[in-house]
Order: sequence, then structure tokens, then C-alpha cells
Amino acid sequence: MDELDRLLAETMHDAASRAPAADRLLSTVHHRSDRLRRRRLATGLAAVAAVLAVGIPAAGALVARAPTDNAPVAGSIQLVGTYPAPVFPYTLPATDGLSAPVASMRDGALSAFFEATELQQHSDITVTVTSSEPASTAAATEKTVRVRGHSATLRTVKVQPAKQLILTWQESPGRWIRLATDDTYSQQQVIAFAEALTPASVEVLPPFQLDLSPAGFTLDTVTASTMRFRTSPAAPPITVVLRKRYQLDGSNRNVGSYRALLATGTGGTKLSIDVTDWNATLEVSVGTGLALSDADLIRFAAGIHILNRSDPQ
Repeated sequence: MDELDRLLAETMHDAASRAPAADRLLSTVHHRSDRLRRRRLATGLAAVAAVLAVGIPAAGALVARAPTDNAPVAGSIQLVGTYPAPVFPYTLPATDGLSAPVASMRDGALSAFFEATELQQHSDITVTVTSSEPASTAAATEKTVRVRGHSATLRTVKVQPAKQLILTWQESPGRWIRLATDDTYSQQQVIAFAEALTPASVEVLPPFQLDLSPAGFTLDTVTASTMRFRTSPAAPPITVVLRKRYQLDGSNRNVGSYRALLATGTGGTKLSIDVTDWNATLEVSVGTGLALSDADLIRFAAGIHILNRSDPQ
């Protein structure tokens, strides 16, 4: 392919990559309009943290690593072909006013986002399941109510453009549920939504298909741009993040047909891959203290396939 053909192919792919997949078309278009200024609630309201910390070192702290022939050492991470896929355990009854749930996972907290498709009488609803009581920091008025046979706290947060209604209760030992929406609904309607939750297995759809995964690790974060593996909540992670394309500061590796930069820093090792046909940069990070050889890191990265539903951050 000559230079003109290459530039044309990249331009066409860049435009195509911004088009949502068919199964997300309505949701994506709906999100990107102003939605009559009634899109009052984003997934951040349901997540335990507003900003996802992916545990990768700052670029300034990274030092490029020259190619080495580092063989696996005792206790090194083994790469296997499967990993446990997370599922969200509840759903709401289907209604014309709300979309089917879109599940995600952040720091071990599972969330399902039900987007409002009709904006006069409906609003977005986010249901989050955690293993411990979710923190509530915003100033609010509180009311104790009864939900699903349990004592629950209904918090009203006075913010603009609409008050947020957040209902939290302990469903069972080791399981807390939080349902968040806004005052498009009455308090009784919010309680009714909580009562209507039924068991389900809503798949958390990953942004990548992985040929390999680290043995003994589980996913604790899955979003449209990120997959993160840990052995425990406080352990260093292995993280895969798709970012909007940026210029690499040189390259010292190849991953398949792509140029890549392998660098180390105080936070661990990062392999940045220039995925030209996606107009994106794929970052694979290994936290400090994790024993994964350069060869296995590159082998792991080579088995990452970007899916159409992914959304570079």
C-alpha cells in the first residue's frame, strides 16, 4: 500500500470508528444529543468513584526499556485462555420508557444503566451492587423506608438541574444495592422500582476479546475502554486501556504489525501500542511487583482484539 492509499484507509477507518455498533446505535445517538436537557443522571452517579483510576504510571515517570531476553522466573504469572466473565445479577421489568440494561463494572462494583427513552415521564436509572455499604458523601436529606423486606435509606440530594434520589439497602449478607435516579419519579415510584428488581444474569460486555488472561486474576473493572485484572482489591493490577491515539515517544518493540513502546516506572511497566487502523493507542500496564516477562507481556498484548463496541477514552 503506497502512502496515499494508507492515508485514505486511515481516514475512512477513523470516520467509521466513530459510528456506534448497531446494538448501541439508539443509545449512542441519544447520549450525544442534549436530550432536551433532561439527561440528568450519568453512570458516575452509580459508580463507587467518579473517576476510574486504572493504576498506570504517569508518562513522565516512565523510562523506555531496551529489548532484553528475559526468561520467565519462578513464581511468574501464567497466561491462560479463559477468565471469569462478570454478570450483573438483577434487572427491571421491560417498559417502553426505559432501555434494556447496559452493565459495567468499576473497582468490583457492578452497575446496570437503564437509559430513559422517553423523557417526559421517565429518567435514567442506575442500579449498583456492592459487597459493602456504598459511601454517601453529598449533603442530602434522608428518610428511612421499607424495601424488599429490608430497612432502606432514601436520600434526596438537592442539585441542579434536578434533585437526585438515591435508595440504598442491604439485600443480604455481603450484598448492598443502590438505585439512583432523579425527581422525575416520586419517592413511591423509586421504591416501586426497587421492589420490581428480579434476578437476572446481565452480561458485562467487554471492549476487547482476549486470547489470553492472567491465571489467578479476576476482573474488577470492565468499561467501554478498560479491562483491569487483580488478585485482590488492594493488589497491583494488570490493565488494558484503549485511548485516543497519541504520538509515541519512539518505539522499541513490535506487537504484530504495530509499533510499540515498552517503558518502566515507579508504578510498573507499560506497553503502549500504536493501533493505526483504529486511530487509537492501546496501553497494557503491569503493576509493580507482578512477575510477567517482557515476552509474555507482548504475547498477552498480541492476543487483545478491539471490538466495535469499544470507545477510546
